[in-house]
Amino acid sequence: MTGGAPYPTPYLPIPQLQEHYTRFPDAMRVTSFLQFGASIPLGIFTATVVSRLLFHRINVAGVYIALFGGIAASVFLGVSALSAWALSQPGVATDAGAMRAIQLLAFATGGVGHTVTRGLLLAGVSVPSLVFRLVPRCVSWFGLIIAAIAVLSVFSMLFTGASILLPLGRLPAYLWQLVKGML
Repeated sequence: MTGGAPYPTPYLPIPQLQEHYTRFPDAMRVTSFLQFGASIPLGIFTATVVSRLLFHRINVAGVYIALFGGIAASVFLGVSALSAWALSQPGVATDAGAMRAIQLLAFATGGVGHTVTRGLLLAGVSVPSLVFRLVPRCVSWFGLIIAAIAVLSVFSMLFTGASILLPLGRLPAYLWQLVKGML
């Protein structure tokens, strides 16, 4: 829908950001719709995996850390989507101050907020799964490695270069969730 133009990072100059958002509002609406839609299954996955751990009578802190992390990650993803939707509305992107504030909110909640709390979900499920041998050890260790990367992505708030940790913590988490869900 953008003719190949990539989604802009918040590190671009404000005029470039404005140009993108005013030029592609329909793409922004579709993206925000899909992102909001993805936030719901994440919350359901969280409730299901925590319920499963409790079914196995695993009542340790990690279960509740997973519950907090997963619900928070789902909410952050939803807020990011709704912020991006607001950014796509007429007149918002043309006001540089409003555009920048909403764009940063969308990035912060969908980037750091979502990724760090999703790391808590992964850690909270992986540790009890490892200790109580609920899944193969490699799945638990993979989850812990991804969780560490995801939680360390908080440093992207201080150092732009640490932003590489956001996709490195976020994208493999989808694979882990898929495997964990099947197991």
